[in-house]
Amino acid sequence: MYGYGSAEMTRLTKNIIYNVTGQSLVLVLSLIAVRFLFRRLGDDVFGIIFFNITLTTVLSSALELGVSSTIVREVSSRIDSGPDYVRSLVRTASTLYWGAGILLVVVIWITAPLVVTHWINLRTIDAQTAANMLRVMSATSLVALPRALYASVIRGRQMMHLNNAIDVGSALALQAGILAVLLAGGGVYVVAAWISINALLTIAAYMITAAGLVGWPSMSPSLSRQVIRQNMGFTGHMMVISSLSLVHTQSAQVIVSKLLPIAEFGFYSFAWSTVNRAALVTTAAAQAAFPSFSGIFAEGDTPRLMQQYRKLQDLVCYATLPLFTGICFAALPVYGYVFNAAVAHRLLLPTAFLALGSWMNGTLTVPYTLSVAMGRPQIAARTTTIALFVVLPVTVVLIFAFGLPGAGFSWVFYNLFVYAYMVPRICRECLQTSPWTWYGHVARVLGLASVTYGVAWLVVSAVGMFTLPVLVVAYIAATAAFALGANTLIGADLKETLRQTLQHLRGSTRSTGELVKP
Repeated sequence: MYGYGSAEMTRLTKNIIYNVTGQSLVLVLSLIAVRFLFRRLGDDVFGIIFFNITLTTVLSSALELGVSSTIVREVSSRIDSGPDYVRSLVRTASTLYWGAGILLVVVIWITAPLVVTHWINLRTIDAQTAANMLRVMSATSLVALPRALYASVIRGRQMMHLNNAIDVGSALALQAGILAVLLAGGGVYVVAAWISINALLTIAAYMITAAGLVGWPSMSPSLSRQVIRQNMGFTGHMMVISSLSLVHTQSAQVIVSKLLPIAEFGFYSFAWSTVNRAALVTTAAAQAAFPSFSGIFAEGDTPRLMQQYRKLQDLVCYATLPLFTGICFAALPVYGYVFNAAVAHRLLLPTAFLALGSWMNGTLTVPYTLSVAMGRPQIAARTTTIALFVVLPVTVVLIFAFGLPGAGFSWVFYNLFVYAYMVPRICRECLQTSPWTWYGHVARVLGLASVTYGVAWLVVSAVGMFTLPVLVVAYIAATAAFALGANTLIGADLKETLRQTLQHLRGSTRSTGELVKP
């Protein structure tokens, strides 16, 4: 038992490290390219590019159908016991996703002029140019779903270093290509074309990598009715979750794109993507935890499952908060560098709300992942369904009344609703504990942040010097105080794992992440 647990935690720890490293590099690369896009091509073109990203996300998520989560769950638990079944599953998903991708391209080509004319508020470029840009970039929509499929295969095999290597390489090629085009004097269509070419090269890399893990026969499309029937129940719940989660995560951006100028939408989308990228620890933990949770639950080892949950929940709650507060401390100088001082000040409050909401959402990620791995996706499905009628109207009112700050706060409001509805059910049905225990754990982290980062920000505000050196010093001091406080609050399980991980990095022969005896 302990030998297997040691190997499992070693793989889990490595996958989290791979995901964090990969997402961090992608974030840094994107900051550089965005500065050039905004300053060389103007705010409308910048907004159109981010609108294409949002459009691709909305359309592909609407057609995702919960298949990606099913792929991770089934590959992680049945690749050894049922390889033929896994191949049939991947081939069936390939048929659905490539077909959906082709449909998306057709829809974009037909509706691009209507979208530009009746939805987007342009100021510096004409509608025909904007529509043509969306059409040229439509390859990103073609490959979005197949890319999610092949990435799910890789995550199911718990080999996250592969998909992160592809993501970093793709981001590096994309940003380098954009910079090269702009420095050479290329126009908007050349930039749009390179975005599509890069997407096609990326999907080729994903396909080759996935084929190496499950075999080339799995790449050929076909439909298996048995596979569809066998996964219909789980996939149906995941389809509801993915579709409605899309509404809740993207609704503010879609509403902003309608009510405000496209440039404002671009600024808000950049702030959202920056904060969302800072959720790298949360994303890393969730992607690594789902196949691990699924495998342990299939074995029926509840004590080890709960122990791993506690470690990851502590890790996400404490490790992500300094990242989100760091975004807030860096907002004024970074946004000023990428855009200008006026835009930076307009984005500060929305960014603070987005950071708080994203941290709250991160604290929900591990419990949600555990509930899905334990075969209870209906909890999240019902939560997102009810939130559709509670949160969405409030989001419209907030944006109409307060603009970008209202859009940012709508993300906080959504997570407050999930705290109130979903957390009690997961605590009762999965964790077998009181919801107040869960709330108390989160409150301790937030309270520690208030007396460390909150005080540091108040000191900077009192001094009135929001320069980069002053902000860096204040942030480092607050982070040191937060780390000291966290060291006394985190659980013994995570402390032991962190100690063993540090020993491993120092060359110790002891296995990283070895589970302590309960």
